[in-house]
Amino acid sequence: MSWRTVFFSKPCSLSVKNSQLYCRFQDSTVHDIPIEDISVIVLESNRINLTSALISECSQSNIVIFSCDSSHIPCGIYVPFNQHSRFTQTANSQIKWDTAFKNRMWQKIVKQKICNQAEIIKKYSFANYVGLKGTCDRVQSGDKTNCEAFAAKIYWESIFENFQRNKNSDIRNSALNYGYAIVRGVVARSLASSGFITCFGVHHSNDLNAFNLADDIIEPFRPFVDDIAIDIFKNSETSKELLKEHKQQLLSVLSTDCIFNDKNSNILTAASQTTESFMIASRELNPDKLLLPEFKTA
Repeated sequence: MSWRTVFFSKPCSLSVKNSQLYCRFQDSTVHDIPIEDISVIVLESNRINLTSALISECSQSNIVIFSCDSSHIPCGIYVPFNQHSRFTQTANSQIKWDTAFKNRMWQKIVKQKICNQAEIIKKYSFANYVGLKGTCDRVQSGDKTNCEAFAAKIYWESIFENFQRNKNSDIRNSALNYGYAIVRGVVARSLASSGFITCFGVHHSNDLNAFNLADDIIEPFRPFVDDIAIDIFKNSETSKELLKEHKQQLLSVLSTDCIFNDKNSNILTAASQTTESFMIASRELNPDKLLLPEFKTA
């Protein structure tokens, strides 16, 4: 199984030959990496050239490619398309979702997200663990009482001081957005390659969003990114800019340990495992079949 996240921050040319990714830098040094080892490619520099043959090879090997904006935050993804042998079966099951099914799926997703947030608070001995943990059991079908928003207010006030999630100038938000984008891309890759139509979600329904379903599934994964961000910013002397080492820490979220179906796993594997369980839940219209990652408190 592929496992490497490859990060390119300097100008270079990327190509493929004999199932190897070749990277030639401006000083003429060349590095090669087996395609079969790669799961994610991040193109941070805006002076990177890559061949169409490499893009095709990445698609066939189920590799997700991220491009970054002028702030070096992922702004676009290229994901493989319709590789699953039962694409039509998966798509047909998806269009049969009714409101009751979608509401119960969203209930389960939100509940696990809040439970994982509570475990983050427990890990760092922050305040409000009991209150947040209790919120998990109050999530109703479709989260009609908006427990997600209630929990979020408690959670962010507990883990960061003077923090607003929508404040773009806060470097902590830049870190969170970077990590979330990476996980979102991996989830989108897994969903698309399994035959799901990613623009149709169980809760998110933005007409301008091609990955509504990924934005549903990512929710319980977010606290794993938060954990890394807390570690980065626990030192008051942390840089005011998101440094390369910070990004590498955030990229490591894909290898972060988690519990999945009562067994040890990691986030990269859990994204695929979640999608597999989602396929079963979708075909059987049974939300109880959906399995999600649990935060592993040491």
